[in-house]
Amino acid sequence: MAIRNLHIDRPKSLSRMVADEIMDAILKGALRPGDKLVETELTQSLGVSRTPLREAFRELAAEGYITVIPHKGSYVSTISEEEVLDLYSITSVLEGLATRLATPRLKSGEEKENLLALFEDMKKKSELGEVDAYWASNRNFHQFIAKTSGNDRLSDLIENLRRQILKTRVITLRYPGRLEGSMTEHEEILRAILGGKEQEAEKLITDHLEKQRQFVLSLIRNMPDSQEISQ
Repeated sequence: MAIRNLHIDRPKSLSRMVADEIMDAILKGALRPGDKLVETELTQSLGVSRTPLREAFRELAAEGYITVIPHKGSYVSTISEEEVLDLYSITSVLEGLATRLATPRLKSGEEKENLLALFEDMKKKSELGEVDAYWASNRNFHQFIAKTSGNDRLSDLIENLRRQILKTRVITLRYPGRLEGSMTEHEEILRAILGGKEQEAEKLITDHLEKQRQFVLSLIRNMPDSQEISQ
């Protein structure tokens, strides 16, 4: 089933492309927590000047991926229990609202077809055991619901929060056991949306995010020798 007219992509700035490359290295573990980001090395490896690199640093610092220490440099950040609690608490409320608003728009027509296509893609990745690809499809599913809410400010807030939540992916990828439960929860969410059950869909997506939060927190608390985990 083809996905049509989800949104019009805006061209990425050079600094955003640089930021995405660095973020990808962090999420894949190529850059570890506490690693110093050396400008001269990065300008050479990425083939860019210092200006877009420094702008990328600012963007990544705003998103919580790196920590900039004046007169010392930029370092890969860590994520704490408190940050996870804060991020998921806010996201669950906003996504619940977005889902309730989007449900009447998603139960029929092209929006319904697009949502089903996104769900099928997520299901396929789950069945193949492609954990990294599954969470990428998962993000697309949630993002589409938010965008279909009809509230651009709400959608942008959720997208910003989800970019920060991505920091937890580096540890969740090591523990694929959550995949089956997550897929079941998304089936329930989809069923409620297609049935036009706005309040039920809102509750289900809120419950889903609470379970994900508890999963991430359990991983953090079981990490040896530290109260914090790397991104």
